[in-house]
Amino acid sequence: MPAKFRSIIAMAAVLTAVSAVLAAPSTAPSTQSSPAATRPDQSPILAPNTVLYPDLPYAGPDPALNRLDIYAPADVSAAPVVVFVHGGEWSRGDKKEISYKPQFFNNHRIVFVSVNYRLSPKYKHPAQVDDVATALAWIHAHVRQYGGDPAKIILMGHSAGCHLVTLVALNPQPLQQAGLTPADLRGVVAWSGGMYDLVARAAGPGMYPPFIRATFGDSESAQRAASPISYVQYAKDAPPFLFASVDDQKSKTSREAAEQMVQLIAAGGGKAQAVLLVGKTHFSADHLLGAPGDAGGQILLRFIDEVTKF
Repeated sequence: MPAKFRSIIAMAAVLTAVSAVLAAPSTAPSTQSSPAATRPDQSPILAPNTVLYPDLPYAGPDPALNRLDIYAPADVSAAPVVVFVHGGEWSRGDKKEISYKPQFFNNHRIVFVSVNYRLSPKYKHPAQVDDVATALAWIHAHVRQYGGDPAKIILMGHSAGCHLVTLVALNPQPLQQAGLTPADLRGVVAWSGGMYDLVARAAGPGMYPPFIRATFGDSESAQRAASPISYVQYAKDAPPFLFASVDDQKSKTSREAAEQMVQLIAAGGGKAQAVLLVGKTHFSADHLLGAPGDAGGQILLRFIDEVTKF
């Protein structure tokens, strides 16, 4: 881990981080709806000390999708563990689309785990949430043999993954079913997401309403039951949250949703903060996380350092 930084945990604090723009506009589309063919390669970039443990099965009904990859720094023990849940409107994406993250985290002696889960529309909610909880239980039970500390697990998601990780951390039921509690997590990171109130987003404009209905159903009651915002009353028992948003106009609704979550979690007795990633898009905030010169990575390291202190 890097040297200790000053605490950045603050109730409803809104921080601003200026990040360098490292991708050319022609290769870094501004929204997740852009064609994947126009995006840079997101294959894992490894550090010299990375040891890869690929396609490890965790308990689940789909042997192809219920798998995870562990990227561990060589010769570490009791290291912090970042568990990453990819985005893709709950219907696409893959655990290998992680770009600089293995290199970045392993260079800072952090174990990095990337998780696949069952996808919509074949598998409806709560399949995705249950898979994240089940994967966490497997990681908690086994990560010591890969150099990680089960008492230092940080759960992180991007895009639709932000919805999944915040729901798992706020609603105690999925983790209880898997044999854990939210207290078994040291922190939660929602890295550019906005699907915290599915009822509001399903009724709004844009590309997301069809994906919400395909995954969570048409009824308002079902969408509300699957919304992280419905469980903020449990925030006092949840770990600290970090919500990162980008500053482009297309992400305004998601940015406001993240800031609302910070306020509601704080009102519910929990800890949460929001950070703004200036000059990034929804895609590049994820793709360039941990790239050389990326300021967002330093914000994330400070958060990890703070929440894993004992």
